[in-house]
Amino acid sequence: MGYPAMQYPAQTLDIVNVRITFKKARVPLLEAVAFNDKGKALTEILALGDAKECVVLQTCNRVELYMVCGEGEKMVRKASEYLAGRAGIMREEALRAIEFSLNRDALMHLLRVASGLDSMVVGENEILGQVWNAYLEAESLKAVGPILRTVFRKAISVGKRVRNETSISKGTVSMGSVSVKLAESLLGGIDGKNVLVIGAGEMGTCVAKALARHKPNTIFIANRTYERALKLAEEVSGKALRFDKLEEALGYADIVICATSAPHYILTEETVCKIMKQRRNQDKLIIIDISNPRNVEKTVENLERVALYDIDDFQAIVERNMEEKQKSAEKASKILDEELPMLCQELKAQSVRNLISQLLLRVEEMRKEELFKALNMLGEIGEREKQVIDDLTRIIVKKMLMPVVENLRLAASKDEKEIVDGAVKLLGVENFSMLEWSGADE
Repeated sequence: MGYPAMQYPAQTLDIVNVRITFKKARVPLLEAVAFNDKGKALTEILALGDAKECVVLQTCNRVELYMVCGEGEKMVRKASEYLAGRAGIMREEALRAIEFSLNRDALMHLLRVASGLDSMVVGENEILGQVWNAYLEAESLKAVGPILRTVFRKAISVGKRVRNETSISKGTVSMGSVSVKLAESLLGGIDGKNVLVIGAGEMGTCVAKALARHKPNTIFIANRTYERALKLAEEVSGKALRFDKLEEALGYADIVICATSAPHYILTEETVCKIMKQRRNQDKLIIIDISNPRNVEKTVENLERVALYDIDDFQAIVERNMEEKQKSAEKASKILDEELPMLCQELKAQSVRNLISQLLLRVEEMRKEELFKALNMLGEIGEREKQVIDDLTRIIVKKMLMPVVENLRLAASKDEKEIVDGAVKLLGVENFSMLEWSGADE
């Protein structure tokens, strides 16, 4: 049996990030491009071209695609058109809002996201869990391979390090706490007020716990799953409501904070109009909607004695938060500058693992075949002799291959693609891919 040296040049790969975030898009545009079914989205994105891996990161103020593909710039165009196409009549607005990063810049962007440096509320904790959940969902749907697996695990590790070594997550660190800050400024304080929180999930829990640090008269917790509302109400000394009692609670509330993930409106103009006519509390009703998608119909803001706020109204508080955390953000950035080169080195070394693995497998097959022939030629020999010969051939092969393996790793770490490509051709390795980095590493 022979081993012909088939020639397969190494395929170069890019890491691509295409995104629409709060930085350039308002809530209506983010809602328009957001995915209801991320599993379907992953399938569609992988079918756009030669994308080999994909993760979709989606929160109330960002929709981001992370991809590994052969032609990064071409994928940027395709993914941008894909996102803009979801925006309907806002297509042109979406194209203006879309940002992208390639390779090293894409990696740095993800590290900034996971560390809370790219968040509307700098240092927020929720984003770390959202990044991890986005990765796990893509992993469960087999949309993740070795590259994004390494990248996202590193991003989580770096995000934790930033929070452990800086004060970036102290103070106002979530959309929930920002909404409470906004409520406090609008009402001149929350003490003695009746607050209704709609939603007992992650965001609703954040809101309720932030409220509990003040001294409201009552915190009402409404949720479709009453048991969940009951559990949260117990934690914050509030009162749980069944959803069919929502309108009744609105009659007493000074402020409503809506934080659910329902795909439809919880409060419509018709419902709120009806409530305002029957409302016992004659003060203005303040409604803050931090849901994704929005759960309060926009036209509610046109009603008398009603003030509606959403994420687009948080800018002043966000700017103050950024000023307060400037020193922590600078320290966090230095951590990222340390971690990024290590991640790049790890990915470069990883890019030749498949080549090395196939090489070792190929040589081991050859060794076993030749060993089998030699033992047959020797005829009757003892097991000890057979073991000595087996060990000898194994050691010789290992010593001969060691310099080859080390030099391949070194070539990958230095981006010496011509050396790696030559090895691929000489060794006849199939389906080998190597990361291609745009620009210099420095």
